[in-house]
Amino acid sequence: MGEYAVNLAEFEGGLSTDPRMRIDEPVWNLPAVLAFPESPSLLIKATDEGRDAGVRVVRNIMLRMFTSFPPGKVRFTIIDPTGLGQNFSEFMHLADFDERLVSSRIWTESNHIQQRLADLTEHMENVIQKYLRNEFESIQDYNKAAGEIAEPFQVLVIANFPANCSEESARRLISIVSTGARCGVYTLIVADTRMTPPRNFDLADLEANSNTLVWQDGRLAWQNERLNHFSLQLDTTAEGAQLTEAVRAAGEHAKDANRVEVPFGA
Repeated sequence: MGEYAVNLAEFEGGLSTDPRMRIDEPVWNLPAVLAFPESPSLLIKATDEGRDAGVRVVRNIMLRMFTSFPPGKVRFTIIDPTGLGQNFSEFMHLADFDERLVSSRIWTESNHIQQRLADLTEHMENVIQKYLRNEFESIQDYNKAAGEIAEPFQVLVIANFPANCSEESARRLISIVSTGARCGVYTLIVADTRMTPPRNFDLADLEANSNTLVWQDGRLAWQNERLNHFSLQLDTTAEGAQLTEAVRAAGEHAKDANRVEVPFGA
C-alpha cells in the first residue's frame, strides 16, 4: 500500500563509525504492507481533508485485492452514507459482470447498513458451522483443502463511519472486526473522529483488531510507537478511465472464472 523511508542514522548503533563499514546510502525504502491473511483489516481515523486521503488509500487497497486474488474470490460490501456511493462509483462496474462482487450496490441508508452487517454476521456463522467446525482453524485452511470450490473472501468497506450507523450496527461491526479474519471477512474503514459515535460504542474496540492509520500534521501515519516516526508514503490509486478499465478487466476475469462448462460425451 506504500513505502517507508527508513534512515539507519535514526537508530542507535545503526551506522558504524568504522570507515570500513561505511554505507553510501543510509536511507532505505521499505514496503508498507497489510499482512494477509493474518490481519489485513485497516482503520483510518481522520477529519476534513484526511477523510478524502483515507478514502483514496482504501480505493487503492480494494483494487490491489481484486487484482491480486484469484478471479471471483474476493467480494466487497461497500457502505458510503455521506458520499452516496460516489467515493467508490468505479467499482460498481463489477456489477455488470456479477452483482455478488459488490453485493448488488453501494449502501447508504441506516436500515440497509444494518441489514448488510447482519448478512455478514450470518455469513460468518455459516462459515464456522458449515465449513470450519472442529476440523479447520480458519477459512484459509479450509480453502486449501477445498481447491476449486474455495469460499470467496468478503471485504467490508465503510467510508465516513459512524454516519448512519445505529447502535445495533456498531455492535455488529465490532463483532465482524474482532472475529471476521478467521472466517475470511476483512474490513477497510475510514472513521470521521469528529462525529458523535453510537451509544455504548468505543472506537478502541475497532482499533484492537485493526491496523490503524491516523491523520496528523497533514498526513496519514501509523498509530504505532515503532512505526509512526518513519515517513510513510502511500501509493496513489489509478483514477478515471484507467481505474474503470482495470476494474472492468478484473470483473471480466471473475465472470469467466465462475463459468461452469460441462462436457457432453458422444
